[in-house]
Amino acid sequence: MLKWVNAWKKAGPILQQLRDQQIRDTDTAQALLRLADAFESARMYHSPRRSSGLVEQQAYFRRLAVAKR
Repeated sequence: MLKWVNAWKKAGPILQQLRDQQIRDTDTAQALLRLADAFESARMYHSPRRSSGLVEQQAYFRRLAVAKR
């Protein structure tokens, strides 16, 4: 188990550097162009939700807080 922990401690910063480099190298305009058709398809075939779900989420958290008492 300790080997796994040490391996991930060592790999963590390397993976973060890789992720950061990939983000820097991304052409945002090109990525948006590639996603445009999927976005338009979603807009065409799915109507927006009437609610963001925030009210339901808050009610769930309230019930959870009461249950923990």
